[in-house]
Amino acid sequence: MTSTFAVECNVHFGGRGRGSRKRPPSPPDSVAQAGRVPRVSRLMALAIRFEQLIRAGEVTGQAELATLGHVPGAPEPDHKGRSRVS
Repeated sequence: MTSTFAVECNVHFGGRGRGSRKRPPSPPDSVAQAGRVPRVSRLMALAIRFEQLIRAGEVTGQAELATLGHVPGAPEPDHKGRSRVS
């Protein structure tokens, strides 16, 4: 014979577990600080600008952009494709 029963109790889910971030509550309609642009937005703007420079023909390609930006290239391999041994 099968019987059913119900258990009623109060459950509280508001507590934080171990390792959770403890941030102060923010207002629901908060706006980012004036003058602060997220890093990803700045990087996307830079990528769009570089693409425009390439399409307009002001630079020949990404290699020239890297040279102008003083970005070091990949290390040159030694003779016959062997890497250096110290």
